[in-house]
Parts: sequence; C-alpha cells; structure tokens
Amino acid sequence: SKKFVFIKTRKTAGSTLEKVLRPLLGEDDFCTGSTRDDTPPLNCPADTNGHRVPSPEEYPDDYFVFSIERNPFDKVVSSYYWHQHIKPHIFGEMDFETYIKSCNLLPEDWSFYRNADRVFKYEEMEEMYLYLRYHFRLDIRMNKVYDTKLKSNTRKVKDYRDLHTDTTKAIVSEIFKNEIEEFGYEF
Repeated sequence: SKKFVFIKTRKTAGSTLEKVLRPLLGEDDFCTGSTRDDTPPLNCPADTNGHRVPSPEEYPDDYFVFSIERNPFDKVVSSYYWHQHIKPHIFGEMDFETYIKSCNLLPEDWSFYRNADRVFKYEEMEEMYLYLRYHFRLDIRMNKVYDTKLKSNTRKVKDYRDLHTDTTKAIVSEIFKNEIEEFGYEF
C-alpha cells in the first residue's frame, strides 16, 4: 500500500525500522517480521529469520526500493557480538580475529541491495526516517525510533577500532570492497 520495498540487511538497524514501520502497514502489505524482536510477520512465512530479499518480479517497477548499509568495519564488530549473544555455544569464547577469519556468517549484503533506488547510510539514519515520513506520508516519530532501538545492548566494545587488527582490517577490506568503494567507508 505504501509502494516501497525495504531490503533488510544484517546489522544495520533494519529490525528497528521494521518494528517502527510494521504498525503503519496495510493488511495486504508484506513484512518479514522477527520472533526475536516481537515483530510478527505479515503475509510472510515465519521461517525467514527476519530476512528475505524479494525478487524484482514480486513488486511493480514503480515501487521505491531502499536499504541501509553500515561501515563494514563497524558492521562486523556488531555481527561478532550478536553471534556471541545468540550462539554462545559456538562463538562465546571465540576471539574477534578468529571470528573474522573463520565465520561464514559475516553480514556481506551487497548482492541483495546493489540495484536499490537508494541506500541510506546507517550513520545517517535520521535522514532516512525523515525521508520516509515526508515522501510516503508515514507517521514516524523520532522519539518512537529512539525508544525502539533493538539489539543495541549486546556490544561490549563501542568503538569498532578497538577490536580490529591489521589482519582483520585486511580481510574486511577485501570482503566488503564494493561497499567501501561505493559509500566511501574508511577504517
């Protein structure tokens, strides 16, 4: 009903956006939802784990397609702590460098959103909410967004630079080279 498609990437506050948008959607709209975040799915199977990338055939050409991206050096730190939180039996005792070297769950989502109409930077989130509010006439209130922040309490180290080594910086630079180039991210 809103004529937009949000491609929810990992570790970019997509769950918060989804939780804010969910009450504003119509009964025929689509939302992956997430049982972890108490956001019920809408017209979507519950087994998507909160992420499902629709194919372009699933929506009209004139829909606005958008996503969110985050500085990859920060994003992998968020991913590290999230995996320690949800899978402590696997990642609980793992150090950051080992995680970066061996984890096949790094949140590299370039292929999901590279053809989106717009990709908002995580670091400029308020601009995205204002854009959605204005262009789609959505009743998004920033105090609701700030009160909704999900998963933000799992990190033990706030500054991502405190965890990285030369090795992890090199690995992240290679894996996320498209994002780094496209958005001008730096360590």
